[in-house]
Amino acid sequence: MLVALTIAGSDSVGGAGIQADIKSFASQGIHGAVAITAVTAQNTRKVADIFPLRPQEVVSQIDTILEDVHISGAKTGMLYSAQIARAVAQRLEGENIPLVVDPVMVAGVGDALSGDDLIDAICSHMAPLATILTPNIPEAEALLGHTISNEVEARDACRELVDLGCQAVLLKGGHAEGPTCRDILFHRNRYLTLEYPRVPIRGHGGGCVLAALLTANLAKGSGLEGAVIRAKASLHQAIIDNYSIGGGIPMVAPLSHIYQGALGNEVSSRLLRSAQELASFLPRAWVPEVGCDLAFALPGAISVEDVCGLEGRIIGIGDGALLPAGVAFGASHYASTIILAAMARDNSMRSAITLRFSEEHLARAIEAKLTTGSPDGKEAEASVFHGKRCIDSTIKSMGLVPDVVFDRGGMGREPMIHLLGRSPEEVMKKVRKLVE
Repeated sequence: MLVALTIAGSDSVGGAGIQADIKSFASQGIHGAVAITAVTAQNTRKVADIFPLRPQEVVSQIDTILEDVHISGAKTGMLYSAQIARAVAQRLEGENIPLVVDPVMVAGVGDALSGDDLIDAICSHMAPLATILTPNIPEAEALLGHTISNEVEARDACRELVDLGCQAVLLKGGHAEGPTCRDILFHRNRYLTLEYPRVPIRGHGGGCVLAALLTANLAKGSGLEGAVIRAKASLHQAIIDNYSIGGGIPMVAPLSHIYQGALGNEVSSRLLRSAQELASFLPRAWVPEVGCDLAFALPGAISVEDVCGLEGRIIGIGDGALLPAGVAFGASHYASTIILAAMARDNSMRSAITLRFSEEHLARAIEAKLTTGSPDGKEAEASVFHGKRCIDSTIKSMGLVPDVVFDRGGMGREPMIHLLGRSPEEVMKKVRKLVE
């Protein structure tokens, strides 16, 4: 099995550093070996403390690995100090290993991960060893000592960075503004721009994941440009598939294709429990003529097949409601399109339910202090109008995803309340506010 080495810091919350590197290596079928440079105490909101190792302790890890294991690719991340950077460079010099140097200086949460003397050591000692240097714009500005404010300056910066001695530079444009993220690869006196739609989140571990994916592809023998293109495509999907574990920034998910199976079971079981709960308390007066639709999407859902829905809508019976069947992915096209429209604006809004509309029900929503909105009047009068279009129009006019989107109906269209939330449990809490 191919082995890649990461020389970087440990992230106690598991989203960046060596933890992100090992996951990224594994996603590409590569075994990950590690040499830890520092232990950090951090979570999704802050870096609380940093405990750097002594340079000889870092080198001892590298020595022990290299004397026994063939390393097909290596990367450096958080080196923290000039002393560690110089020691690592001295140990790696002469090793014929593709090396990705990611000049980590700041954590995803915004806190510093380096000492004041690191920049000179990276420029003088690490860059000349690098197969490729992967700074983001703030890191490149720190290395070069000047600002980069447009694409012409970015291209000039790539040349200046290559002059430090590295074979290639990937200047990452995630910190720039605009609807797309533009990275510039400079290799063999040639520029290659890689452009992806900007994902509207600030993910924890994105830079580490990209460098590790790039290392893994180089370890497998890919040419540099091909390795960069594949790594960028994998990173883009990992950012889309982000997930939250705390109150701060979400985790980038390089193993999302593995997580999805486990998440699918969790999503379906949580939806079924919520549907059964709903049927136990929902008054018939809140059930539309077409029945209640309820659904819950996987993180990063992009199609109806990524959304778990009811195999049969909840119907009114007596004074209450009845759940006639179970749940399945792809079962509810209507609720799925509502959720996908909401997730296009805010990908945390993964659940939705449809309820009967009346002016009294709308008044209750307002009384419960739920944010409410409806589509533009002319839009709502259209003869062809459906849930997704209703949500799209409302979000566009409000500039956010509200708790409730209501539609007073039209020709051949039943009036409807669409209630949105981050989970079916949150949706149930909102429904209880309305009906109890």
